[in-house]
Amino acid sequence: MNRKIPIAISVVIVAVITTIFYLEEDEHEPIQVNNSTFDSMPPANQTTSSITVTTDKSSYSMGDAIVISGKVKPSIAGTQVTILILDPNNLLLQAERISVSTDGIFQTTIMTTPASWKLDGTYSISVQYGSSDVKAQKAFYFSG
Repeated sequence: MNRKIPIAISVVIVAVITTIFYLEEDEHEPIQVNNSTFDSMPPANQTTSSITVTTDKSSYSMGDAIVISGKVKPSIAGTQVTILILDPNNLLLQAERISVSTDGIFQTTIMTTPASWKLDGTYSISVQYGSSDVKAQKAFYFSG
């Protein structure tokens, strides 16, 4: 049986894979494949998503308006931001879904009212955009 053909095909495949990995000049992470090191890159159509969230102040009192804003990258038409506000016991106080502008900006205002805001302490805001992998958090202090 002639084993030269399968070995030759294997050598060609490794050469092609090596060439593909080294065509890009961007910095990327090396990976191990069959005891050989190659550079890996995300597919050309894959983009890195990110989200930021801020509040207008670091602490609030009863009756204050909490302005929550942020930015997502990239902005995807029709995809909303989910905002969760958790109390000091890490229990859900409020949930809201809001639209994102075409440039990726989002903003909403939450009022601190006696009916809901009963505990003094550190509250947290968790925002999620699209997939569950794109998240951000922000903490603030509330005193009634």
